[in-house]
Amino acid sequence: MPRVADLVTSADEAIPARTAVAPRKRVARAALLAGMALLGTSGCQALPASFQPVTREGLAVSNLFNLELALSALLFLLVAGVLGLALVRFRGQPGAVDPPQTAGNRRLEITWTVLPALVLAVMFGLAVWTMRTVDASAPGAMPITVIGHQWWWEFQYPDQHVVTANELHAPAGTPLQLAIQSADVIHSFWVPEFGWMRDAIPGKTNSMSVQVAQPGEFLGACTQYCGTEHAWMRIRVVTEPRDQFDAWLQQQQRPAAAPANATAARGQQVFLQNTCVNCHMIAGTSAQGSVGPDLTHVGSRATLGAGVLANSPENLRDWIHDAQAVKPGALMPNFRDLPDADLQALVTYLEGLQ
Repeated sequence: MPRVADLVTSADEAIPARTAVAPRKRVARAALLAGMALLGTSGCQALPASFQPVTREGLAVSNLFNLELALSALLFLLVAGVLGLALVRFRGQPGAVDPPQTAGNRRLEITWTVLPALVLAVMFGLAVWTMRTVDASAPGAMPITVIGHQWWWEFQYPDQHVVTANELHAPAGTPLQLAIQSADVIHSFWVPEFGWMRDAIPGKTNSMSVQVAQPGEFLGACTQYCGTEHAWMRIRVVTEPRDQFDAWLQQQQRPAAAPANATAARGQQVFLQNTCVNCHMIAGTSAQGSVGPDLTHVGSRATLGAGVLANSPENLRDWIHDAQAVKPGALMPNFRDLPDADLQALVTYLEGLQ
């Protein structure tokens, strides 16, 4: 069964870059990908991704939902069956008169009063147990701060002194304690395979405990409308074996790589001499901006613009040249006046930041 990320990747490969797509087609593409992310399935799939949780918390929620769904189905069948039986057996006959009225069956009345009360009491207890399971913080959980911005996600690893954007990396089988915040308006952090979601609210920190059981890549999104580019505020979760995660962590802890050639060195100068430094940070340089994503290791990320484009030199060039044409409403200014040679040098430099 393919994952959501596989389906979206297939769709991205089948559709030209957003900069080359007409507005109506861009809307259709966004609707297609949003629907795939919501369902986690193609037409031939049986279950959405939300019904296939990869976390113990999501599994607890899914199990409770499945039990409630089964009980609701049994109750529906019981009521529909009794109603159908009454309609057939006690239907009116020609010339029939009203039957004599009786006091009713006390035992039956007690049964249909007590039995639903017991079922509700049991379901209440299971709901409380599920809430405690979902909200429980596992000992030794890895803290990660998740900050929603218009329109991208920031992930901070405070114990490891690592900051990245739009990609959440985590070791499989290790409990995580996510502190979810917002830098501007209300957002909502949702990865379908996690099984549940949390809002990111300005001035408040919401906690979310998750433990992803298996390695994989999982696609998420903001599910609280937050402005023009809400639909392109996507999340990419990468869970991997501990040794691979540790290697990624060590890479992220390093300062930015020095320019590898003269073109990249020119690109670094272009970056530092323009307004880029007012918004972005690159560790080991004078760029210390905090408005936009940290670009220290931008070349190692899979996507640009919170999932709007695959990370490639051509797409990065289009993004820098005119971000508004790629992602209308994005807060990043365009650099249409930047000479082509400087633009190419800047792309070379940024793609080298692995």
